[in-house]
Amino acid sequence: MMKGDILAIDIGNTNITWGIFHRDGRLVTRCKLPTKSLSSRGLPIGRYHLSQAVVSSVVPRVLPRLVGCIKNNMDGKILIVGKDIIVPVKNMYRIKTQVGQDRLVNAFAALTIYGRPCVIIDFGTAITFDIVSRRGEYLGGLILPGIDMSLASLHEKTALLPDVRLKASRHIIGKDTVNSMRGGILFGFGAMCDGLSLRYRKILGRDTIIIATGGNAGLMKRYAVRIDIVDDDLTLKGLYLLSKRST
Repeated sequence: MMKGDILAIDIGNTNITWGIFHRDGRLVTRCKLPTKSLSSRGLPIGRYHLSQAVVSSVVPRVLPRLVGCIKNNMDGKILIVGKDIIVPVKNMYRIKTQVGQDRLVNAFAALTIYGRPCVIIDFGTAITFDIVSRRGEYLGGLILPGIDMSLASLHEKTALLPDVRLKASRHIIGKDTVNSMRGGILFGFGAMCDGLSLRYRKILGRDTIIIATGGNAGLMKRYAVRIDIVDDDLTLKGLYLLSKRST
């Protein structure tokens, strides 16, 4: 039995998300910092009594630097997902190494916490759809440009469209350029999510659970009515569950 707290870290392309779990499974601290700022800021974890850290990364060049930061603040084990600990989900991808570890962690967390079959929509730097069968298999999914990336590209790739900050849009008929861009992104991606969710339910069954996670999940729930559950901490919860299996 581990005596200290557990550190869960998800290294993404845009942000590093980390959380501290007590031994009883409660997530007591959750923070984000820009991935590119890690070298100057580190992780403020020195005040916690940590027995173990579990890390998932899709940015290989950042991983050694982050592990160095952790070692300076704890004496416990550091487990790297995909190397020191394998996600216990049958991976049906044709080239298995092409699946990001975060996607497998999300699949494991979703089927463990919410059941199967399920679809996980992760609204991160990219939008990913991950599909878990009734048998608990990771079947694969889809990868699309992320919401912020798509909005930024409208400005960067055109001469006249402005740089627009993402926020809620109330009208599906935009009356000016800014609201047309916001509405296009939000209502457009919402319709896409709903349409794909219906298709996946035809394949997997009507009882398929649609789970949203990632930075824009809460906002997108307003525009994608087929989403059943929003869990901002799905990846961190999956990392914690993996850490418990390693003890």
